[in-house]
Amino acid sequence: MARVTQVGNSPQESTRSLHSSIAYEAAILCLLSDDVNNALKNPVFQTWESGVHAVLHAERGIIVDEVLMAHNNARIEAAEESQTHFPYVGTEFDALDATETAPEGCDGDLGAALEQLDSSLLDEVREGSGDPFRNGMSSFLVGQNAVKEYIEECAALSIAAQNEDEACFLRFIVHLVIYIDSVLPDFSSQLSLPQDVSAGGDSNDDSLCELLLLKYISYLSTRRDLWPHVALYCSLLSVDNILETYSSFLINVHSDQERKMALQQARDLFPEGLDCCILRNVVREMIISDIPWQHAPGEEGTPAGVNSADARKMRSIHWLCYYPEHWPDALVCSNQLLRIFLLTEGVGTEPSDSNLLACKIFCDKMLPDDLADVAVMQCEQNDGHVPSSISLPMAQNLRKEYISIERFLNAHTMYAQFLDVLANTSPTHSSKSKMAGGTQNEFEKGIADKMERNAFRQKKTGVCKIITKAASRASDALMEVISFSGGWLIDENVFLNEEDTEEAQSRSHEMSAIRSLFLPKMVFMLYEVLDKTASWLEQVVYDTLIQFGSGSEDILLSLFSTFDESDRSNNDEVTVDVLTTSLAAPGYWHSKALSVASVIGNDANNQ
Repeated sequence: MARVTQVGNSPQESTRSLHSSIAYEAAILCLLSDDVNNALKNPVFQTWESGVHAVLHAERGIIVDEVLMAHNNARIEAAEESQTHFPYVGTEFDALDATETAPEGCDGDLGAALEQLDSSLLDEVREGSGDPFRNGMSSFLVGQNAVKEYIEECAALSIAAQNEDEACFLRFIVHLVIYIDSVLPDFSSQLSLPQDVSAGGDSNDDSLCELLLLKYISYLSTRRDLWPHVALYCSLLSVDNILETYSSFLINVHSDQERKMALQQARDLFPEGLDCCILRNVVREMIISDIPWQHAPGEEGTPAGVNSADARKMRSIHWLCYYPEHWPDALVCSNQLLRIFLLTEGVGTEPSDSNLLACKIFCDKMLPDDLADVAVMQCEQNDGHVPSSISLPMAQNLRKEYISIERFLNAHTMYAQFLDVLANTSPTHSSKSKMAGGTQNEFEKGIADKMERNAFRQKKTGVCKIITKAASRASDALMEVISFSGGWLIDENVFLNEEDTEEAQSRSHEMSAIRSLFLPKMVFMLYEVLDKTASWLEQVVYDTLIQFGSGSEDILLSLFSTFDESDRSNNDEVTVDVLTTSLAAPGYWHSKALSVASVIGNDANNQ
């Protein structure tokens, strides 16, 4: 009971007041006599809790008195009927009249008894009766029906609430229902929303506990400081709801540290293997999503030259790169994203083309170097032993697809570098002026001319080496794509049937579309490299002829011999064949251009 301050010590005061000791004595008397009406008027009982104590104490006392009275009257009746007396003299009493001054109770109806608090003269007691938390305490005192009514009413209000200020009460009712569900599962299964209240979406078949958890998790997901608690509450949901709810939550997590935390919690709290299923949903949704991009807290900066939305899609693959057992799915999603980029971006043939920059940054800087190999190795270990895992043949098919795209991107890079080198390397240059000679004799003039020829040849050798190296790298890379073993970007699972998933069918169609789009372009790119290299070298020949005339033959043969890889030892053979075997000879590149047709016509490269 609360302390009552002493008031009105002076008898001269006109205000009538109650001495504190008298108030406490009156409170004790009310408790002993089970007098609720006067107890609730006493300032000692100035809190809701003290009022509840007075009510419950009175109800119990009244019930005890009624039991004892009934027992006493029954004993008297029994004694009168048997003409006997009580065992001990002096224990006889007259029958008690229940209608005398004894206080009246509520016949065990605690709900009705607690309603007396609403009529208390003290403000704190009346206001406490309207507090939702105290109402919950009252319902547990009354019984299961009151608890059911209280929980369902509070749940309906919490689910319908849109104000985050109600989060405290939502948290309370969620934990209350979780407790009920753990100690009284049968009773918990009877709880439901009122028929006129809808939970929204397709969740009306869920239990009340699930509906409240979904609402609370939705609130936690909006508070970044509360993200560490999301997995714990999701773990209390059914498997289907875990899969859907946690997937939706992870889509909005972009910080690497927070991703690791959220994934580790999923692995610790969810059923085994469910984390992989969740990540599959998350990454696929982020890849195909066209939601307008907005910078999220903790998100990394966008690489130069890459669209912000595309950068987010590329980083989504990191979800599947934290644990090796997820790498097969990382390979699946990486290929899917690369196909999307290739089909939407296309490819240009200019040196400044940046359409494929996103693909190149994705493969070179965002994916593990050994992604394809580790993915296949994981499938070898899990083949047939892990449910829903990717089969080994499919993983090998995916690796081939990834390598095909990777080689194409490398070839395009080599091609762009070649064009850049070609644009910045001139095939012509003026020879140094010969020494003017009034005083030079023939011998001196011959030495000067020879030195000039050697300097010119060395200069041409240097620039030819730059061009032929760039051309060889580009042509070899492009030829490697065109002559890819088994055919470039060929789906080995080409025989599709109705049992194949929609994703498998879409993948096969996309690969075919990319192949139809890019193979012709790669052929033209290869031909362009070979033709432009030959044309550039022809200008070298013309420049030499212009500057040295008939004496240019020796310079050119010496130049060609420097780049001849045929290891010929006879000078006559060099003179004849070096025109088609030397990398510095235009004929060598013309002959390679002609050989492209045989590569294209090879059935092994056009399956």
